[in-house]
Amino acid sequence: MDRTEFEEIVSQAMLAPSAHNSQPARWRLVAECIEVYADLSRRLPVGDPNDRDLEVSCGAAVEGTVLALAARGVGAEVTVSDEPEEGGLRKIACITPKATADAEDAELAVETSKRLTHRGGFAPPPQGAFENWSSAHMTLVEDAAQIDWLAKQIDIASARVMQSRAFRSELLSWMRLRDGDPNYHTDGLNREVLVVDATTARLAPFVLGGRLYDLLSVLGLGPHLSGEAARSREAGAIALFHWPENGSMIEAGRAFYRSWLQATARGLVGWPAAALADDPGTCAAVSDRFSVPTDRVLFNALRLGAANGATPSRTRLSVREVIV
Repeated sequence: MDRTEFEEIVSQAMLAPSAHNSQPARWRLVAECIEVYADLSRRLPVGDPNDRDLEVSCGAAVEGTVLALAARGVGAEVTVSDEPEEGGLRKIACITPKATADAEDAELAVETSKRLTHRGGFAPPPQGAFENWSSAHMTLVEDAAQIDWLAKQIDIASARVMQSRAFRSELLSWMRLRDGDPNYHTDGLNREVLVVDATTARLAPFVLGGRLYDLLSVLGLGPHLSGEAARSREAGAIALFHWPENGSMIEAGRAFYRSWLQATARGLVGWPAAALADDPGTCAAVSDRFSVPTDRVLFNALRLGAANGATPSRTRLSVREVIV
């Protein structure tokens, strides 16, 4: 594999989703092995203190690499690493090319350039969009009353998480609210992705960064400030993702990305609701209501439907920045 081919593979692999679009995955070519690392400077120590989201994000990048190889007719063998951190990088996996790509991988690879996070609300999904779709790691909720209940739980969870000023500060550090922000088109969450107007974008740092949010939250307005229920209710389904409690979150991230790409192939866009899993109260309530086995842990949720209006452009670092 030459350098040009390696960069082409990475450019497709790095389209995988990550928490806050933090893009923590890094790639290195060693002989014929593609190594994937986590850049620990991209951790979210407040919102993700146990590195669950970091590992899920890097797992998605591992799967993205497998699919990028499959797009070129090449199979892959993945070995998850347990090597210690070195120089601010933690090795996640070694991906060794093998002779033949899996047919399903090659089909999913086509969807990587189409997959997007869409926060602008949903239109009715295509006919039969959710038929014959199941997985051991996914509980698919289609009933309107249950979606309404989940929409309320998402707002409750978001309001609780946002009560932490440290979390809000961390979130603001990944928000690109000014068009002139040097990172507006490279990482984080810009105005277009967040679906906020210029006035809201100007006020957001003042509200989220100071005591005003604390006061409004004490007055019971927290869910209204961070609320997404109206748009959540428009989803055609909400997929709940769970994984064995002691299982690898790298593998969970691989499975999550594959499921999202399967949704893309069905004409759907997605909008994660990780707060459901981050807040212990809503995590327990959701797990109980939808009979998630006690030996499995809820780690994410994905609102699904057809895009209502234009989808945002994708923001990514350059290929050269993610190769180490």
